[in-house]
Amino acid sequence: MPQSRSRSLFSIGEDLERLNEILDETGDDTQQQEILSEWLQQLGTERDRKLDGYAALISEMQARAEARKAEAQRLMELARADERRSQLLKERLKWFFESQQLKTIETTRYRLSLSKNGGKAPLILKPDLSPQQLPERFTTTSIEPNTSAIRAALEAGETLDFASLGDRSTSIRIK
Repeated sequence: MPQSRSRSLFSIGEDLERLNEILDETGDDTQQQEILSEWLQQLGTERDRKLDGYAALISEMQARAEARKAEAQRLMELARADERRSQLLKERLKWFFESQQLKTIETTRYRLSLSKNGGKAPLILKPDLSPQQLPERFTTTSIEPNTSAIRAALEAGETLDFASLGDRSTSIRIK
């Protein structure tokens, strides 16, 4: 008989499978059939409660994930605004240092310096330059599979030794 404490969905499923096997084996014993049918009904009810709980938990987690995504988006927008403002302030500070011909100033908390950037010198291409106008040695070529053409060929019945269409996967929908 079913246990009174909460059991896992898989445990309930195993009991349902075993009960169906027993029902198939019992034949025409009416009293035993009635007892087993009642147990099957109880297991079905327990299973449905467990599935309802799973669905509720999934729905709650999805709602919480959406709320967290929205909050993360809000925080990202605030971070971008702070970055833009700090960059604007740095540009103003740079302008001030250049206009006053300053190199380094020490304050009580910071040492501010106007210095040249390291690394490679910036490469400046003409703004109206098209990559097709460049000699081949100054261009790169990228080759990628044309997945739309491959899919169309497979759907048209063509056999390709390098590709095939897979089976669609399954998913649970909770409404």
